Amino acid sequence: MDLYEYIHKFFNKQERFNFPYNIELIENFTCKNGLYVLFEKGELFNEYDRIVRIGSHDGNNCLVKRLKDHFLANKQRNSIFRKHLGRCLLNKEQDPYLCAWNKPFKKIKDKEKYKDIVDLEYEKKYENLISNYIRQNLSFCLIPKIYNKQERDKIEEGLVAILSQSTLKKSSDNWLGNWHPDCRIRESKIWNLEYLNGDKLNLEEFKKLIESRYCLSSI
Repeated sequence: MDLYEYIHKFFNKQERFNFPYNIELIENFTCKNGLYVLFEKGELFNEYDRIVRIGSHDGNNCLVKRLKDHFLANKQRNSIFRKHLGRCLLNKEQDPYLCAWNKPFKKIKDKEKYKDIVDLEYEKKYENLISNYIRQNLSFCLIPKIYNKQERDKIEEGLVAILSQSTLKKSSDNWLGNWHPDCRIRESKIWNLEYLNGDKLNLEEFKKLIESRYCLSSI
């Protein structure tokens, strides 16, 4: 079995979370550390829901916070995933505000530099659209209890590389990512930019990951 199909088969069998998800359950399952594997309504690979993003977190104990940044907070500048969705929505509408959407606006110097073009009140329209889209169309499963950032990064790289480099990857015609201004999103068929050309996990590494994180002796 191709590794692309193998990981889809495995992750489609894991417990799936939708909005509104149980935060306490996720905290207990992951100890607030690990990765999430994202699925999107309408995106399929054979009989499986297609994986559209692998996500992680930088700081320790921040997995739940990262999920909140995506699902609960209406702030695209705190979530690269929300920023990607906004880029697609703006581009699809041919909205010239796309240029301002991409500007940094958190630091004092950036606020001063872009104060004449960034309109936070106008952005609320798209923030609400993004929140509705995520809550209605996205679900995820979890790779729990990965406490070391280097290990999280290695796993994220390995899975993203499998997804982006496979010849089997294909999106639906209606996939929102097809409207992304960056061809790397359109061509990779996933909501990731990092690690697209990275080192893939091999089958042995993936099985080791599964056995250690899900307490399985074999699959």
